Amino acid sequence: MCPSLRAHAPWAVLLLFTLVVPPALAQPQEVPTFEGGEVVVSGRRPEPVRSSPAYVTVLQGEQLRRLGFQTVGEALRYLAEAYVRESYGGPGGLLQPSVRGSSPQQVLVLLDGVPLNATAQLGVNLATLSLAEVDRVEVLRGPYSAIWGSGALGGVVHVVTRPAGRLRLRAAYGGASESVAALSVGWQTGAAGYSLTAEHLGSAGYQPNGDASRWTGILHLSWEPTAESRWSLQVHHTDARYGLPGATNSFCYPCPDRQADARTVVQVGWSRAHQGGSLDRGRLWWYGDRLDYSAVGYASSSRGEAFGGDWQQVVRLHGGGALTFGGEWHQASYRFSDSFGGGFDRTVQVGAAFVQYDVPVGERTLLGVGLRYDLHSGYGGQLNPRLGFVHLVSEALRVRGAVGRTFRGPTFAELYFPGCSNPNLRPEAAWSADLGLEYAPGGRWVGRVNTFYTDAQDLIVGGCNPQNVGSARIVGASAELSGSPSDGWQVLANVTWTDGLNRTEGTRLLRVPSWTASLVLRRDLGPQGAVALLARYVGERDDLDFSSFPAARVTLPGHVTVGLRYEVATSGLWLVVGVDNLLGARYETLRGYPAPGRTVFVQVTSRR
Repeated sequence: MCPSLRAHAPWAVLLLFTLVVPPALAQPQEVPTFEGGEVVVSGRRPEPVRSSPAYVTVLQGEQLRRLGFQTVGEALRYLAEAYVRESYGGPGGLLQPSVRGSSPQQVLVLLDGVPLNATAQLGVNLATLSLAEVDRVEVLRGPYSAIWGSGALGGVVHVVTRPAGRLRLRAAYGGASESVAALSVGWQTGAAGYSLTAEHLGSAGYQPNGDASRWTGILHLSWEPTAESRWSLQVHHTDARYGLPGATNSFCYPCPDRQADARTVVQVGWSRAHQGGSLDRGRLWWYGDRLDYSAVGYASSSRGEAFGGDWQQVVRLHGGGALTFGGEWHQASYRFSDSFGGGFDRTVQVGAAFVQYDVPVGERTLLGVGLRYDLHSGYGGQLNPRLGFVHLVSEALRVRGAVGRTFRGPTFAELYFPGCSNPNLRPEAAWSADLGLEYAPGGRWVGRVNTFYTDAQDLIVGGCNPQNVGSARIVGASAELSGSPSDGWQVLANVTWTDGLNRTEGTRLLRVPSWTASLVLRRDLGPQGAVALLARYVGERDDLDFSSFPAARVTLPGHVTVGLRYEVATSGLWLVVGVDNLLGARYETLRGYPAPGRTVFVQVTSRR
């Protein structure tokens, strides 16, 4: 595609969607509500997941914990159109999300609505997000993420926690002395309630100097002075210390390096519901994070801090439409220093306004139009539109599609790191679109076939000094099946094909597998037990081998992993016995980072 045609293609798609969707009737019908639970990540307001133009997958926290997963990163491995880049495992590992071929820096991670990317330099490490008290994980893929601003070029991962509401204990032990110990207490009376959770994850590591220890604490306080209003206070803290043995092909392996990280998120929120379904919501938040690194003859320290607030209103319109609008502001700062005397200390401010209009068009179609404007103190303004639709072909079959512009602003390190930065960097930007079919007979299971396309420009490439010279094209397709096709069976199955091209170099995008496939199959064995099979395939992908200089490009072969779970319930406990990598597959997650072999674990959770 020539540059001029490529520049006008997104506008042509917008025009095509406008022409395909018929004009609104004089008397619009109610917004189509198909089936499924509500999410907030797609439109910044609660809405049924399957009546949204966005491609959203919801993972329930209780189900994830029952499968033996401990972190958000472990759970995302089994999603369509998502891939987790990992080095090591457990509480000291590095698990970073890639959505539709994006880099980890291009995926926005929200913790109860707070954007953790504000101070992240290499993307958010999902191994730092425990599944303790996680109610659900909402994963938004594609152009409808435009309403969330910087960092959502590939998609959004929204982690939603919930109050415990009762006394609950959970413990697990497995290979490499990996252990879990968690305690939750909660209480609710009248208009007030509280919940407190403490969890420890530990591991001796699969490699020398691979030990790790991570603590997580969560506090929820709530007060409902009236039936229409609610106030809440949330505190989420995590703290870890662990070893970094390095890649097996590095000069110092096993390296003696050590690292420690911590993050505290505090937010106060309020909401008020109005007659007719309208809603006001506001929030103030603060978080701080740190990362300390030490090696022989060298040490560094990083400190990040961000605080801000947002407000929005949802107005229910005559005829079934909804108008969502609001604004947000935050200030972020980052300070880095090392034992060689280098470092920097910088602060930026970001303000944004957004509006989203959802309207029924006829009896079977919902149209959504959104716009967001961000103003950054460093690189200026960014305008990002989005447009999507859902059309109900029949009671069971629907078609959905969207197009939008998303972006990622440069990080503190890319802008200000001494001797290896560029303060004139522009944000990365991308136009993307998707179109697919969804079949949901009877509401018990859902099948999806989806296609997606991304055209990214001004990608930030190069080390010292980074430049806006990159261009990439990503095209792909996926097929998914989820739900309960028959009594006693639950299934989550998918296959994804992704073709990512680095136009600048004429090569495949690094660390983007051409094919991935996953299967989670669970069979109930009566009311007191169940058995589950977990299988995953990751195809070949290009990577870099840093054992030589300059780093050599290599291709890692594909691999298959299989896991089993057996669940049994007693009067007061739920016991899970699991085996991971049952077939003992040998493979590298990244070049120089071999995955562990066969491991066994046992998990016990109270049912009270």
